[in-house]
Amino acid sequence: MLKKITIFSILIMIIFSSISAAAVELDDFDKKLLVRIFKDVDSEDVEYMARLGLDSKDISLILYYYSNSDKKLDQGDLERLVRNRERINEFHYYYGMPSIIFDDELVRFRHPYRERHFPPLDTKKYDKKYEFNGGTEIIKVRGNNYDYKYNNQRTGVEEKIEIKNQKYEYYYRDRNMIEKLEVHHANQKYSYYYKNLNTGRTIKKEGRGRRVTKDIVYEELRERYNDLEEDDDWDDDGGDWDNDDWADEDPDDDNGVDIQFDIKIDLSDLFN
Repeated sequence: MLKKITIFSILIMIIFSSISAAAVELDDFDKKLLVRIFKDVDSEDVEYMARLGLDSKDISLILYYYSNSDKKLDQGDLERLVRNRERINEFHYYYGMPSIIFDDELVRFRHPYRERHFPPLDTKKYDKKYEFNGGTEIIKVRGNNYDYKYNNQRTGVEEKIEIKNQKYEYYYRDRNMIEKLEVHHANQKYSYYYKNLNTGRTIKKEGRGRRVTKDIVYEELRERYNDLEEDDDWDDDGGDWDNDDWADEDPDDDNGVDIQFDIKIDLSDLFN
């Protein structure tokens, strides 16, 4: 009996030690960076992710995926990402995202937020069709190929995403705008197009992108954060910028990625 108790105690100690070893300690700089850049994310959120074993670069890429895809980050998704932590760089297509960022900045779509459905993380075969009043939503996954189609005749919204081995294509149109992105995977060349149908403003962007990795995304966010901090310092010294100037910029202006990314996050039940 004593031997069984001793073995059980040792197993408990091993389990707790492995959990402790998985936790990551984020420094204050990274906490401030993530909380300031991603809207609706607070220090409790990032500290919880770190306790699960995610470092600053993991968290940066995860929040980048979710903020750009309009997908809410919840406990279930987060647990699946932790289990697949070593493959996070590969998961862009589950969110309908390209495998690159632009040569000089992160990809930031301009179309408005819209709730939509997604395939389960890490699935290799998936077919789903949703029908609603005035339209349909279709998702199809075959291996690394991803097809998404949404059409709503009542609102005039049409959205298509097609990801194949050699090419990524994104198309969005509503009554106010058109947005397109095309990426050739072999040479990482891309072309981006946006047009505001109300004002006629057009944005065209072409180049050779860089493959998405957590290291690159983290460095891009770090650079943006440092730029923002420098502007804050200038404001403190009597400059013209203030804390609201970034939010007041024209959203249609071709000024790169917004300093703050909108993200829907719901981890509140974890802290109760």
